[in-house]
Parts: sequence; structure tokens; C-alpha cells
Amino acid sequence: MKILHCFCVVCAISLFSATFSFAEDAMPEYMLKAQSLIAQANTKAAGYNDFSDAVLIGQNYLRRAETEYKKNQSWGKLDKKAESTVRYYTDMACLQASIVLSQVGKIEQEKEQIRLEALTLEVKAKVRVFDDKKAVVSALKVDLVKRDAIIADLQAVVVSQKKLVENKQSEIDRLTGNITQLTADLSAKGTVLTATEARNSEGAQELKVKQQALAAMEQQLADVTKNLEVSKMETAHLRTDLAALVAQKGAAESLSQEQIQLLKRAQDFLGEVGKIGGAVKAGSDNMTVVFVRSAMFKAPKNDILTPEGEKTLLRIVALLKKYPEFNVKLSVHGFGQPAKKEDVPATSRMARLIRETLVDKGSLDAVRVETVGSGSAEIIYPKNNPEGNRRVEVTFVKNNTK
Repeated sequence: MKILHCFCVVCAISLFSATFSFAEDAMPEYMLKAQSLIAQANTKAAGYNDFSDAVLIGQNYLRRAETEYKKNQSWGKLDKKAESTVRYYTDMACLQASIVLSQVGKIEQEKEQIRLEALTLEVKAKVRVFDDKKAVVSALKVDLVKRDAIIADLQAVVVSQKKLVENKQSEIDRLTGNITQLTADLSAKGTVLTATEARNSEGAQELKVKQQALAAMEQQLADVTKNLEVSKMETAHLRTDLAALVAQKGAAESLSQEQIQLLKRAQDFLGEVGKIGGAVKAGSDNMTVVFVRSAMFKAPKNDILTPEGEKTLLRIVALLKKYPEFNVKLSVHGFGQPAKKEDVPATSRMARLIRETLVDKGSLDAVRVETVGSGSAEIIYPKNNPEGNRRVEVTFVKNNTK
């Protein structure tokens, strides 16, 4: 009995301890929700230095709530007097985390909107180029069909002329035979005329008729020979025209291939621009890449390039050397306070630093680089987003040399 009694006591103590521990460790739902929100805010704000302080404030509120909760527990229950304090710190932590998540979400939404707008412009530009090229190709196909029809007609004419020449040659052969026969007859008649001079008058008349017939035959032979030469010249002209049309057909096909090559090069350039980084905006005749200024210059003086900024400029130099038909225009934009660090002179100094890097370190021809400091005149985001308005825009434009 004693053993059984001891066993029951031990079990009761163990059960009480486990119940107490669970009650002490288990936090209320509103604190678990605050922990989850703080964890989400910490994860979302990891890539944004501007929100590190806000996340830290939320974490401090949560730690205060947890400290008050643990400090004012009694037998697994929170003291009612301390519950309002714990809830206050918990609500503040939730509010701070919600603010961070909202601001980060807004920034990500704006970035996604910019990316989608740039992608939409790029797709529209490609569709316009494709439609233009498709129209050109269709016109070339129609022209080739017309030229093929003309060539077929000319070939038929050549065959017809060839048959005509053969017929005229047969006629010449027949007339030549007749002339030979007439010549033989004339010789025979001349012999008879010599032998029978008494019949001279009749023979002379017959001879005259034969001579006239012979002259007519010779004239007909001359005309046929002349027509044969004209036919030969026409055939030569037709062959020349046929060769020219065949050459034009080949030139048209070659021109189509050259246009396809130019289109492929333009598509390759668009792909290379997308690899530089930043947000891409496609125009009708140019391409612009937008960078956050803090990624290019070291704050607060903005008189030294960041390592990533130098790498980006060297990538731009490599792209311009690979595609010499493009020049570059760079504009630096400012926003906010202090005004003397964001005005036109300040942004112009930053633009000159970029130009010197492209020309000196990148060995780029100075005439291919145009820079301008725009100050705070051209904002693209609301005033509560100063870092978005502080930016560097790199625009690639055709230089019309190729």
C-alpha cells in the first residue's frame, strides 16, 4: 500500500509540473500573432536598409511584451493588472510590423508596376517591329510572285521567237533551193538561147521574166535574212532582260536576309540591355535603364562611385563597344533636402563623374557620351519616396553611323 501511495504522489507531482510548465510556456493568441508579424516584417525588410530601424522598434516592443508576460505570470496565468501593458506592447509590435509590411509591399508593388510597364512597352515595340517586318516581307513576296510571272512570260516569248526563227530559217532554205533551181533553169535557157538565136525574141522575153523572178527571189531572200537578224537581236534583248530579272530576284531575296539580320541584331541588343540591371523602359527609338542613385554613388557626399556602380558603368562600356551604332545619354536626378545636394549643380557634378569614368576608365569616345544634371525638377514617384526619385537614367540612342 505504501508503494502504491508513493507512486500516486509522484504521478500527481509530475502531472502538476507538466501542467504548470505548459501553462507558463504557452503564450496567448495575440502574442503569437505579433511574433508571426514581426518575423514576416523582418524577412520582407531584409533587402531594404531603410526599414531596419522600424523592424528593430517592433522587435523591442515584442520583447517588452514577452518580458512583462513572463514576469507577471502566476500559476500559468497572467496577472490582470499587467495584461493591459502586455497587450499594449503587443499591439504596438503588431502595428509597427504592419506598417513595415505595408511600406515594403507598396515599394514592391511599385517596382512590379514599373517592370510590367517597361515589359509592356518592350512587347509593344517588338510587336510593331514584327508587324512592320511582316508587311515588308509580304510586299517582297508579292513582288517576287509578280517577277516570277514576268519571267515566265518572257521565257514563253523566247520559246515563241525561237520557233519563229526556226520557221524563217526553213523558209530561207526553201528560197535558196528555188534560187538554185532558177539559176540552173536560167543557165539552161541561156544555152538554148545561144543555140536557137532565131527564136531570140521569145527566149529573150522568157529570160527577162526569169531574171525578174530571180530578182524578186533575191529581194525576198534579203528581206527574210534581215528579219532573221532582227529576230536574233530581239532574242538577245529578251535574254538580257531575263538575266536582269533573275538578278533583281536574287537582290530582293538578299535584301530580305539583310533585314532579318538587322532585326536579329536589334533583338540581341535589347537582351544585352536587360542584363545590365535596373528597370528598363523601351521607347519608340531608344531604350532607357533606370538605377537607384544610392546604388551608383556613396552617400552622403555622392562624389565617389560604389564598387557596384563602377561595375555597372564598365558593363555599359562593353555594351557600347559591342554595338557601336548606339550612343548613350545619362541624366542624374535629385530630390528632397538638403537642397544644395540635390539641385542642378550637385546632380551635374555626379553626371560628370559618370562621364569621366566611361571615357577615362572605359576608353570610350567622348562624343558618344552625353550627360546632364536635372536637379529635382523631374520626379516620377510621390514625395514620400525620395530614394525612388533620386535616380540615374541611362538612355541608349542610335547614332545613325551605320
